[in-house]
Amino acid sequence: LATSLVSCSRPKDGVYEFKLLTTNDVHGQYFDSTYVGNSTRTSLTSVSWYIDSIRTAVGRENVILVDAGDCLQGDNAAWYFNYADTLSPHLYSRMAEYMGYDAVVVGNHDIETGHPVYDRIRREMKVPFLAANAISTATGKSYFQSHTLLKRNGVKILIAGFTNPNIKSWLSESLWEGMRFESLLPFVQNEVDSLRTKLRPDVVIVAVHSGTGRADEASLESQGLALFKSLSGVDFVVCSHDHRSVVHWSDSICLINAGSHARNIGEGTISLEFKNGKVVSRHLDASFLTVD
Repeated sequence: LATSLVSCSRPKDGVYEFKLLTTNDVHGQYFDSTYVGNSTRTSLTSVSWYIDSIRTAVGRENVILVDAGDCLQGDNAAWYFNYADTLSPHLYSRMAEYMGYDAVVVGNHDIETGHPVYDRIRREMKVPFLAANAISTATGKSYFQSHTLLKRNGVKILIAGFTNPNIKSWLSESLWEGMRFESLLPFVQNEVDSLRTKLRPDVVIVAVHSGTGRADEASLESQGLALFKSLSGVDFVVCSHDHRSVVHWSDSICLINAGSHARNIGEGTISLEFKNGKVVSRHLDASFLTVD
């Protein structure tokens, strides 16, 4: 009976294709207004239009939307809801939910806003706020949510999120009191291995608030390319932080860094073929959509 139930829950034989859309380092640029004059700029408002059009074209179930961090700091609207209006639901929480993000990663500039701000986001935002390597010194477990598991058309999609491990070098301890930050190497691989054993995902997305870097493990700030070159059992590495638009791909893994300030949307595509409940082939691709 157990075997029968498991087989019934698996996808039917056929090909399934999903779009992974990514943003990062928005830095509070929620609206296209520049506040002064009549000029406009790229923003989450314009990103939202793109996302809606892609969902209409390929089906909402086939789109995964992830932000890789630094969303709470940098612009007037973010500052206002961080420190002036602290009673209303935070504007970013409402925007992330309205746009249908599947996960948002905690960035170093999100930690910079202070405990009252990011703890409020963590409590009120329905979208998972991820940082598996921000470890609570009180419990020894992740201070934030570590991962989320989506099920789309029977396909299980794991999103694991990690913040920048170099935070303690930049920010006063009062801003991150009660946490320590683990290096992404080898922490991410260990976390992925554990989650793959427990959850048996068909697709694995690792989203990190870390720069692309140069595959140099000694660079605590920018470990994206090192992850891309070393991780196994992962389909996409979504990185961020250095504001550089970069795509790398191989037959087995893609890296996407969309840059910053909503100038680009990272676009990954994964096509999976299932037979008898198992993935027998997969194809990956990655590129950018310009928002201008």
